Amino acid sequence: MKKLIVTIIVFLLATAVTTQAQTTLRKAESKDSAFGQHITYNNDDYIRVTTAEQFLNALGSGRNVLVAENTEINLTPMLRDQNLFRTKYKMWMPDVSDGVAGGREAVVSEEVFDGRQLTLVNMKQLTIEGEGNSRIVVEPRYAFCLRFVDCQQCTVKNLTIGHTDDGHCEGGVIGIKRGWRVFLFDCDLYGCGTYGLDIDGTRDFSMNWSKIHDCTYGIMLLRNADSVQLRSCDFFHNREFALIDSQGCNVIFNDCRFFANNGDSTLFNIDREFYLMGSEIYHPTENLGTITLADQTGAKNVFDPNPFNPNIQNRDIGPDTPKAKKR
Repeated sequence: MKKLIVTIIVFLLATAVTTQAQTTLRKAESKDSAFGQHITYNNDDYIRVTTAEQFLNALGSGRNVLVAENTEINLTPMLRDQNLFRTKYKMWMPDVSDGVAGGREAVVSEEVFDGRQLTLVNMKQLTIEGEGNSRIVVEPRYAFCLRFVDCQQCTVKNLTIGHTDDGHCEGGVIGIKRGWRVFLFDCDLYGCGTYGLDIDGTRDFSMNWSKIHDCTYGIMLLRNADSVQLRSCDFFHNREFALIDSQGCNVIFNDCRFFANNGDSTLFNIDREFYLMGSEIYHPTENLGTITLADQTGAKNVFDPNPFNPNIQNRDIGPDTPKAKKR
């Protein structure tokens, strides 16, 4: 009898331990599904994400967020559902006005004409990177795909970013307001309602080994930005208004190519001297715009009035190139 009682007690204890372990495992799995997976990637700590929920939860200062290989993250369903989006770490707002976060970092679902957009406020040392064939998309035509406000030392790498449909009026691909040292590497920005880049009141911005294409207003809109550098970038299939529209900015184009854009659009609408070196400009001569303000004393530039020169070849820039994987 005593042996039977002891056996029953041992069985019950073992069952309780197993149940507790299963519960703990389920909680861990649940946390992992909501917050992504902590991994070591390129000798650094990253949070690998596969869903919009994981992506939004992973964002924060001092973090490295890795969009997993062969993953497309559509931010719109999370951004437009207040119950899904809103937590104490996130803000649901009609617009991000000056000082709205009181100096605190915030992940904001911000209202636009036909939906909502993701706006990151007061972020510092945040990296958003793609592991390979990694994409971030949004549905509203008037929304930015990623917007940074008062952010410092943030980097976007090896990602394809764009809209599911092109549009008009307000929505670009990446917007940066009052930023400092925001960098893009090996990215493909496409299909926006306005511009691939919309930069305002920002210092030390650079985009490297990247592409901007299929934007309906132009390539970039720059306002009151100090030290904007575009290095080894291709700009093509953009249209409608001035393609490079820059007011009050110091801009450098180094080893860039402009081709297959709308030939009736003015290429450069820049209000001060800018630097143009080692670049290829395939655009009608009469529509080069303020090219006389370009300092071309550096590496020689190539000019061709035919935007669709058949000799233009693809080159090793953008996401997932062998060089991108080494950087």
